[in-house]
Amino acid sequence: MFEKYKELIIYYRKISLHELADLVKDAEIINFIRHESTVKLLSQTLNKNLVPNPGLYSWKEDDALIVVGLRKPVRGQEMDVKPEDLDLVYVRIYPSC
Repeated sequence: MFEKYKELIIYYRKISLHELADLVKDAEIINFIRHESTVKLLSQTLNKNLVPNPGLYSWKEDDALIVVGLRKPVRGQEMDVKPEDLDLVYVRIYPSC
């Protein structure tokens, strides 16, 4: 994935659900989230038609990433996710000069 780069710079910033909605308002979203309740919440909040996707992500140089996690994940159980359950991080990866 990063074979052609000797050094990369990673920009990482925590964001709110409101900031996420602003970021993706006019953007195409390709998600790699398999957790149904999380995808449902994001679809409703962002007004986008998202479906669970168990696929694997492969980085491309122009990608802007939003890493979505649960603040307190419960393994092996389905939970009804609420906005306050989400941890959101905006990530960009840049080749170093």
